[in-house]
Amino acid sequence: MPKEETNRMRAQAVGAYGEKAVEAELLRHGWIASNVNASIKNAVDFDIFALKKNRSVQLRVKTCGPNIDAFQFGGFQPAQDIGTDEISEGEFMILVRMGVTRQDDHFYIIPTRIIRETLSAYRKAYLGQAKRDGGARKDVGHWTLFLKELRSGEDRINFGLARKWETYRDNWGVLEGGMR
Repeated sequence: MPKEETNRMRAQAVGAYGEKAVEAELLRHGWIASNVNASIKNAVDFDIFALKKNRSVQLRVKTCGPNIDAFQFGGFQPAQDIGTDEISEGEFMILVRMGVTRQDDHFYIIPTRIIRETLSAYRKAYLGQAKRDGGARKDVGHWTLFLKELRSGEDRINFGLARKWETYRDNWGVLEGGMR
């Protein structure tokens, strides 16, 4: 098997782990969850649909593997703003930071609107800076958000999100319309 295929399988396994871990946590917190990817591989709008009492939510799951603190977001149209107009109140992204053991996993349960606003602000800041050679930066429609801080202590929009989003960490109450 070529190396790139091996890496792809690993990435798929990490993603599958994240979805299953989220489903387990939803059940633990009284939600009934249905993984849409089980019937429609890589559904465009969301991965998991969940219901609790009279509330339903649509969830996208992003997972990074052990010792990785970055989440990749792709599929945006280059040269177009990352909008939030079509995002409803019941849409969330759950960022799963997979630990070396299950006890080391962390879940960031964040309204999709906040993720999209962060991606949009990062995109604008990044494209607004010239490259070292003075040329314009290219928008390829792919952006990365980091939980870790920059080593230099510099504050960038797409770094230090573990600190900035601490209130969302393992806060499943967000799904019910409130903060814990």
